[in-house]
Amino acid sequence: MSNWAVFLTSERPSSKALNRAFVLIQDFEYSEYPADSRWILLTSKELPADEFEATALPLSEILSSDFAGMSLAEINTFVRAHSNALSEGPDLSASNWLVIDQKGLETSTCLVCEQYYNSGEEEDGDEEEEEGMTDKFRACRIPYEEAHAMIANLEIANMGFEDFVDEEAGEQEDGSWKWVSFNPETEETEKGPTEAEVKREKPLVAHLRSLLAAYMASDSDLLLLLI
Repeated sequence: MSNWAVFLTSERPSSKALNRAFVLIQDFEYSEYPADSRWILLTSKELPADEFEATALPLSEILSSDFAGMSLAEINTFVRAHSNALSEGPDLSASNWLVIDQKGLETSTCLVCEQYYNSGEEEDGDEEEEEGMTDKFRACRIPYEEAHAMIANLEIANMGFEDFVDEEAGEQEDGSWKWVSFNPETEETEKGPTEAEVKREKPLVAHLRSLLAAYMASDSDLLLLLI
């Protein structure tokens, strides 16, 4: 399975919000973190010729990103134009990728994107097109914690994009689709945290400690660091 590119389009990301996002998008249910992490943050359009390791935490302040301010369509154009460079060098998927935008940093969500496969059937009155992969894309705004499950299932074609979105709601103003859980609804019962939640808590606590250490080394207000 390939690695997945993470594009940061926010023009004013805080390091604490970005570190939190990277912790929560990890798979703590079926994988070992950080050894099995497959997320790679791209901040430059200059792609390396060789494979490189998944992005390690903690992340320092991102002073600049070539993708800051770019739309989902512009990110898709970049991926399509560099599909060979993405897959051959750094072993990144050119079919599925992740976008973290300013809205996502504020709402603990991200955008799982996939290259659109045309089934060849007519849709919404459009003329029938040739079956196969296209230069189009679809994006789903999804909670951080659900991103890995969605992108991994899309990558191995175990589930389809439609299984994760509200098709009746359709595409939203920002170009994304609404996420719906594919897990059957169950009655809420009092129970302890899951094993994945316990594993996820450890790097979050480590991140909190790093913030506290930063506070101890400066005159900043602790409350500002933790909010």
